[in-house]
Amino acid sequence: MKLSLTLASVLAIAGIQSVSAALGVDVSVATSQSAISCLVGKGYKTVIARAYTEAYGANPGGKVDTGAVTTYKNAIAAGAAVDVYLFPCTGRSTCKSPATQVSELAALFKNNGMGHVGTIWLDVEVDPSANNWPSATSNKATLTAFKTALNNSGLKWGIYSSTYQWQTITGSTSWVLDNTKPLWYAHYDNSQSFSDFSSFGGWTKPTIKQYSGSANVCGASVDLNYYG
Repeated sequence: MKLSLTLASVLAIAGIQSVSAALGVDVSVATSQSAISCLVGKGYKTVIARAYTEAYGANPGGKVDTGAVTTYKNAIAAGAAVDVYLFPCTGRSTCKSPATQVSELAALFKNNGMGHVGTIWLDVEVDPSANNWPSATSNKATLTAFKTALNNSGLKWGIYSSTYQWQTITGSTSWVLDNTKPLWYAHYDNSQSFSDFSSFGGWTKPTIKQYSGSANVCGASVDLNYYG
């Protein structure tokens, strides 16, 4: 009799269990506990909620997104891990300073019992309607100011961007802000894999990949993320 072993059989014999990819979602609006519970049941174990918006039309620009408080509480109740992202106000003289924007975000956490937020992701991408990153020179200065403010806050933080966005905003794929911080990159190829990753900003290894945008899962509008 010919012996044939599948990979699963070999792993079982060795006492090793195969592990499925870690997945998550990000949301820009308040999301219900029932929706998050459903997402967790489908394997999306981390929720990244928008907690700060550019509000570029205001004077001053930039404001906390209180919908993140609802999402945070519902995610914790549903057993999900929670990160948040900060979409900053940049490129206008009416924007609050980076230090003020980060301070307001930290106050949102403190005032609403959000002690289990994992990572704050600084969203570095162009909003065409706002002209939020007008020139490479000023953009790099702004990013450096956010780096200083986030470091001074004591919060754990990382960067959300893509090769294209980084080059467009900083003028180069090789400019480094802080490659010791985790990277969440966007590439909508519907592939749960890092095999497509191309180094930029000094990062040689990503932490998260946003592989699909504007999906509807469990009745919630989400982007889909892969954690490896």
